[in-house]
Amino acid sequence: MSFMRIVTGLWRNSTETSDRAKDPKLKTRYYKIGKRNLAETITSVVNNKLPGWKINHFDYERGEMLIEKRGMRRNQIVITIIQVEPLRCSVDLVSAYEGLGDLGATYFAVQKFYELLNKEVPPVSK
Repeated sequence: MSFMRIVTGLWRNSTETSDRAKDPKLKTRYYKIGKRNLAETITSVVNNKLPGWKINHFDYERGEMLIEKRGMRRNQIVITIIQVEPLRCSVDLVSAYEGLGDLGATYFAVQKFYELLNKEVPPVSK
């Protein structure tokens, strides 16, 4: 799927995760942890393990975090945390570049974030 995402990245400039995503790598991730702890873990991952990523705004009540990723072009990322049960939360991302085509950069940014988050908190099945 990665090669195809690079090819489609000639005209696509965004990537979004969801429960209904066809690509298994773009499925919503679920974690067995409280919302506050998960939000702190995500903040730590973004601040300490993802150079060039900066949290611009975090609305805890809505569970939305706006992140800017600096590079050749600006990448806007929105991370959404939803508490589905008392000790179970879901995490979705939307990553978008300005302009036409990203050559898969948004797709790989989402994969990198999930990879680092999964090292801190292992995901659970839906």
